[in-house]
Amino acid sequence: MARVTLDSVTKAYGDTTAIDDVSAAVPDGETLGVVGPSGCGKTTTLRTVAGFETPDAGGVYFDDGEVTHVPPENRNVGLVFQSYALFEHMTVAENVAFGPRMHGVEQEERQRRVDELLELLDIAELRDRDPASLSGGQQQRVGVARALAIEPEILLLDEPMTGLDAKLKTRLRSELRDLLDRLDVTALYVTHDQAEAMAMCDRIAVMNGGALEQVGPPAEVYHEPATEFVAEFVSVDAVDLDFLEAPRA
Repeated sequence: MARVTLDSVTKAYGDTTAIDDVSAAVPDGETLGVVGPSGCGKTTTLRTVAGFETPDAGGVYFDDGEVTHVPPENRNVGLVFQSYALFEHMTVAENVAFGPRMHGVEQEERQRRVDELLELLDIAELRDRDPASLSGGQQQRVGVARALAIEPEILLLDEPMTGLDAKLKTRLRSELRDLLDRLDVTALYVTHDQAEAMAMCDRIAVMNGGALEQVGPPAEVYHEPATEFVAEFVSVDAVDLDFLEAPRA
């Protein structure tokens, strides 16, 4: 695990400022949900933490070390995309083993990690399957297993439930929340769905126009919105009020 800190990060594309002087900290083991409307800067923020974007100003730190100019492959970050980006020419087990193999992990240790993660995510019976034959929920679990196989300090999830039906999404968000709690991994969870973020995350960061409007626990963001935008964005219909009052594991 590692603490993630953004210090006055700004990123622009031409005349468009995608991230505007954003400062935030994610403690070891916390899952921070990053929410907001399309174009608010949440995905750019995640890509900056991953190293795919370099800020024009400010810095990115893992624990006390600056990684602003460290390339993505040297950041030890696990990534789960909305498309899952699984390799169709590889089996499930080969997909999960890919990252450790690229990092030079010995075969015996790769096998141990694959077996452990497939069991943990309850997909051991799928190990020899082609990813194209899997359901959306199964592909999501494989994507998470592959991201975790490199034993990342930080897990980044970018809209991982987009395209799933509502019933499956409700079940999987509960399962993924429990998994993140058990692993105690530091995670950033980007989504446009505020209800999903509130169900999944320890704290919520609400973004608008590239800036942070509010950061806090789900119940606080809902009951004590810091701005008019937050009050309107976190709508009553989107939130499970009973869940907000329940303590995290």
